[in-house]
Amino acid sequence: MPTPFIQTSRAINSDSIYFLALISTLGVFLLLGWGIWFFFKEITVYSVSDQARLEQEQNTVHVSTQSTGRVVAITASLGDTLREGDLLIELDTRAFDLDLDGDLRVSQSLSDQLLGIEREGRLRDKKFTEDDKALSDQLKLLQEQHKLQINNQQIQADVAERYERLLKKQQSSELDYLAAKRTYQQMAMATLASKAAIRATHDRREQLASEYQLSMSELEQRRADLQRQLAEVDTRIQQSTLAVDEQRLRAPISGKLASLADIQEGEVLVAGQQIATLQAEGNITVQAFFSPALALGHIRSGQSARVKLDGFSWARYGQLQARVERVASAVQKGKILIELSLRGEIPPQLPLLHDLPARVEIATGVKTPYQLLLQSAGDFLSGQAESSVNSLETL
Repeated sequence: MPTPFIQTSRAINSDSIYFLALISTLGVFLLLGWGIWFFFKEITVYSVSDQARLEQEQNTVHVSTQSTGRVVAITASLGDTLREGDLLIELDTRAFDLDLDGDLRVSQSLSDQLLGIEREGRLRDKKFTEDDKALSDQLKLLQEQHKLQINNQQIQADVAERYERLLKKQQSSELDYLAAKRTYQQMAMATLASKAAIRATHDRREQLASEYQLSMSELEQRRADLQRQLAEVDTRIQQSTLAVDEQRLRAPISGKLASLADIQEGEVLVAGQQIATLQAEGNITVQAFFSPALALGHIRSGQSARVKLDGFSWARYGQLQARVERVASAVQKGKILIELSLRGEIPPQLPLLHDLPARVEIATGVKTPYQLLLQSAGDFLSGQAESSVNSLETL
């Protein structure tokens, strides 16, 4: 080696040693980190379905006529989305409308008569209260006057008795005695007259109450008759209203009009004739089929899952969150049926259509990469052992 390049060669050799040491150190750390990840990192293990699809619960209802009638209007078309109560077909209701209009007029008249009876009853109550109060006040006044007359009569009796004693002693004239006695008799007559007036007023008050009760009973009888007639008319109105409503065929549920009979306006429909079919949209569920080895002992109700629709990249369109609702207890055609319900928000760009194929992934536990590797090796060796046994059995 030429002398001028001795120092350069030594520098290159020194740099190579440092570089190799650095690479070795990095390799050791990477190997250590990979070992920690390989033996200790927990990874969620998912069981993937062999086959899955969306299932829509559907409710189909047939609409039929309840009575015979002529079609006057068709308000729905095949394929329309209807709400419960929307009108489909209207039949002729003129005959029912006439009866209903007449009954409504009679009902209004009876209601007005009832209002008149109520007003008459209030007036009678008011008049009876006023008359009874007047008689009561008059009776109190007569009773007070009667008490005063009894007191005055007693006093006059004492006066007449005194004049009588004086007359016997010849200390008073007979004329004074007769005058006192006549005054006493007049007071006695007035007392009897006031007592008779009290009795007459009391009888008049009782008669007034009796007449009031009789008039109110008659009024109550009239009210009961009108209420009975009104109840009969209301019953006829309800029947007519029900008959009119039966002539208007409405959607019994919300849904899509799946079929509609070929009918025209003016055509007569008979009672019980089927004219339409409504199909309501139900809840979307997921049915997945797993191999028994993946399902039995690993999948249980309540486990969370994710659903990916075939043909829709989950990275672009998202995925559906689900929950295991039921695990079949028997094997059907070599598979275990798992039923799941959708949970959480549904991405708006994902179509939820009946019988749409999908893939279901159910979280069944956590394992380290080391455990996964041992499991894969065990599955591989078990598969080879089974193949060898089958070959020997064939020989």
